[in-house]
Amino acid sequence: MRGIRKLGVAAVALAVGVLGAGKSHALIDDPYTSFTQPANALVMPFDETTGHTTFFLVSNISGLSPAGDGFIAGVTTHWSYWSDGCDHLADVYVCLTLNDTVIVSPSDVSAIDAGNNPIGPKIDLSGNRGFVVVTAYATDEICSDSSVRGDILVDDAIVGTYTFANTETQASFGNDAIGLGTDLFGNFTELPAAGYDKFTIQTFNPEDLDDSTVVLLSLKEKSGSGSTAKYEVGPNTSNTRADLVYYDNLEIPTSLPEANLKCATFTSVIPAEKGSLIPDTISLLSSGILRLSNFTPAIGGDTGRFIYGIHGQAVANFGGSSNMKYKLTGLE
Repeated sequence: MRGIRKLGVAAVALAVGVLGAGKSHALIDDPYTSFTQPANALVMPFDETTGHTTFFLVSNISGLSPAGDGFIAGVTTHWSYWSDGCDHLADVYVCLTLNDTVIVSPSDVSAIDAGNNPIGPKIDLSGNRGFVVVTAYATDEICSDSSVRGDILVDDAIVGTYTFANTETQASFGNDAIGLGTDLFGNFTELPAAGYDKFTIQTFNPEDLDDSTVVLLSLKEKSGSGSTAKYEVGPNTSNTRADLVYYDNLEIPTSLPEANLKCATFTSVIPAEKGSLIPDTISLLSSGILRLSNFTPAIGGDTGRFIYGIHGQAVANFGGSSNMKYKLTGLE
C-alpha cells in the first residue's frame, strides 16, 4: 500500500488537468486505508458476548518474506486481541504460506503452523467483545514467529473479511477488514495522516430497525502489545469526543448528544436500545446519515490517531453492513 502516500494535492490536481479535459471529476485514492488491496495489517471487530458470535477469514495473497537473495513464500501474522474496555486479551502467531487461508473464531484462539494445525494452548475469549489487529511479518523456512527475522514488517501481503452475528435475532453482518499499510520506510503500520473532518454512518430508518450494531474503533499507532508494540496499531486509550448530527432524507439536521469514543465502542442507532447514539426521546422518521465531526482531541495528521466505524443493520431478515465514510480534506 505504499508508493502513493506522499502525493500532494497540487500533484493530484496537475494529474487530473493533464489526463482529463472538459467537465470531469476524479476520485482521489485514499492512500492509507484499503478494502480492496492487500495490506500489512488488518483490523476487525468481534463480539463473543452472550447471544453473539464472530468469525475471521484471513488470506495471504501476495506476502513474501525476504531471505538473502530470494524470498520465502509466506509470512507469519501476529494476532493481537483487545477488549472494548482497552484490555489486552491475547497474542498468537499464525503462519500463512502464500495463497493460504485461515478461519478463526475468538472463542477458539491458538497459534497455527504452516500446515494449518493449531499448536500450543487454546484461548477462549467468550464473553468479550473488541477488536483484533493482524500484522504480517517476515518469517523463515519453518514459519517461526516474527522475532526470528528481527520483526520485519511485510506490506501488501494479507486480506481479510469478518462476520459477526446475533444468534438471538438471527441477524448477521459481514464486511471487509480494514487494511493498513506501513509508513514510507516500512518501520511501522501507519494510520491516515491527512486531514479529515466529517465521518458519516448510513442507516435505514432507525425506528424500523430490528437490529443495529455500530462499532467505533479508536486506534493509535505504535501501541501494540509485547515486543512488537512499537510497530503495530493498537487501541487509543484516551477519550475522544465528537459532535453528532442526524440528517434525514429531506436533509433536515437533528442535533444529538456528543459521542465519547475510546478503544472499541459498541453501540446502536435504535433509539430504544440502551446506550444508543440516538436517545429514545428523539423521533427520527426516515433513513439518513449520522455525521460525526469536530473530534477532540484531533485525529489524523501527525497525531498518530484515527477512528474507523462499522454499522451492521437489519430489518427482519434483511440486512447488511457498511463502513463509516470520511471526507478527506488534504493530502501530505
